[in-house]
Amino acid sequence: MRMIVLVLIVSFLLAGCSVQNKESSSSYPSAVAWNNILYGYSIEEISIEEIGKEIGKIKRQTTPMPKKNGDSNDLRIPIGSILFEIKGKDPNQAIAIKVDDKYFKASKLGP
Repeated sequence: MRMIVLVLIVSFLLAGCSVQNKESSSSYPSAVAWNNILYGYSIEEISIEEIGKEIGKIKRQTTPMPKKNGDSNDLRIPIGSILFEIKGKDPNQAIAIKVDDKYFKASKLGP
């Protein structure tokens, strides 16, 4: 009985030690960086009538989080995707991203 308890304790300790602290890209929000702001990508579509002027484009894919302007961490936002202002919205709070002839809202992450 003692041996079984000892084996179980050692097993639990070894299992706990084997957990790796990896940064999984799936644990981070889909985001783009523009104008030194991180925007969270959403599935909310924006109509063409709401689209303002072009402000930039996605230049790089990166993980886990975008750091430089033009970076994205989401493969659904391919390199070359165009960023736009949204009419009537402060571009420091929300922008639109054109992906496959559709426009999606991206809102500022954090304060």
